Amino acid sequence: APPTFFSVCVGPFQVASSLVRKFEHFPPAILRALGQAAVGLSISDIENGISDKDLEASIPALGEVRGWNTEQSSTIINKLLRSGYQILDGQSLAKLGSLVAGLNSSTLRSLSPEVILEAIKLPEFVQ
Repeated sequence: APPTFFSVCVGPFQVASSLVRKFEHFPPAILRALGQAAVGLSISDIENGISDKDLEASIPALGEVRGWNTEQSSTIINKLLRSGYQILDGQSLAKLGSLVAGLNSSTLRSLSPEVILEAIKLPEFVQ
């Protein structure tokens, strides 16, 4: 059968959600192992199932996940910033990967042009 919107978009998300529901806590090893299926994390999973320390340790893996919705990426970013994560240079901005979409406009405005230019030159940011 030809692919439909459901089989291409909704299907994989439902699989990811049901996979994620098998866990209550998400240490870095689980988040890395979930890979793309991490997109099934609910807002509650992000807020309550991932400790601040584990969230920061998992940024490289979470930043590679494609398809975060706006609420997910901003929840992850806000939790990260509340826990003390600082975007001080291009490296720390680029490390966010796909999560960069969750940065709000005031956070973006607070970044110096140098930080943004440095990040743009890094290969991991361009992807």
